[in-house]
Amino acid sequence: MIVIIFIVAFAYVAEHFILTTKTFNQRLKLQGISKVMMIIYCVFLALILFGALKDKILLFKLPLYQIMVAALAAILPAICEEFLFRGILFNTFLLVFRKEKYDILWTSIVCSILFGLYHLNNLTSQSLISTVGQVIITLGMGLFLSYLRVWSNGLIWCMVVHFLQDFSPKILSTDYGTSKIKLTVLVATLIVILMLICIYTINRRFLELSN
Repeated sequence: MIVIIFIVAFAYVAEHFILTTKTFNQRLKLQGISKVMMIIYCVFLALILFGALKDKILLFKLPLYQIMVAALAAILPAICEEFLFRGILFNTFLLVFRKEKYDILWTSIVCSILFGLYHLNNLTSQSLISTVGQVIITLGMGLFLSYLRVWSNGLIWCMVVHFLQDFSPKILSTDYGTSKIKLTVLVATLIVILMLICIYTINRRFLELSN
């Protein structure tokens, strides 16, 4: 109950503090390469959610109270972290990079790096190697969510995807990271490359509409 009250209070204060969760006056209409990249992104998103389906099935085999704990543990960062990194910080860095041609791209990169480094706080409950793995994968996830934030022109879908990603049996443990560094680097590199291309194309589309 305390967690639920905190989430509601935080969401209310954060929404009023950042004034708006939107990036643009209206949602971007994608065309050409930006539309193609959006389709690729949606396929990639579907694959990620499908890949996590096994964990979700295992989670619902647990006792009800553990499912509720996992849900609360997943919804807390989904709301709070998205308001902070894809909300407050994203809008702030858009102002910082407003004179740059690719301001959306640079904003996404910086916010994603900060998002990854933020997870160093888990060093208090897990090993260094596991935390490094988590930082690497969350950096790629940060770019993934940044693109969704720009394309959807809001935070709701970022929160939904963030929640679905975290809502698994692993969130009930004290170790959220991974020790498979080589595999993590490979997966994160592929995600980063794809997301940088996606964000670059949507930034170009925004420039086209601005001219």
